[in-house]
Amino acid sequence: MNHFTNKAGFDGIRSQPTWNFRATQPPASHHPVGAYFTSYEQDEHNLAVKLFLPREKLHYIFSFGDRGDLLPLPGGRGRLKRIFYSPVNYEVERGRQAFHGRTGIE
Repeated sequence: MNHFTNKAGFDGIRSQPTWNFRATQPPASHHPVGAYFTSYEQDEHNLAVKLFLPREKLHYIFSFGDRGDLLPLPGGRGRLKRIFYSPVNYEVERGRQAFHGRTGIE
């Protein structure tokens, strides 16, 4: 599972041994409050469009093992099992952490 973010988000999340993804209200207010994740990889064509994110939010990535506890986003994008969320803050302990760093997307 992947979480894309900007530099400020990256620095905040990686500052702790257990990654804590904060549940917030996304800019698209018709989506539920949550911490958002995707199974799309960083080399996915038109990633910013598919995730409805500004490109600056794609500069950094956190990848971790999925344990099946995230909810699919209601509507079309979640139905394809590509965008997921947690309605509360979501923690990823070291044992599930796979990678974090720059994506190479500019």
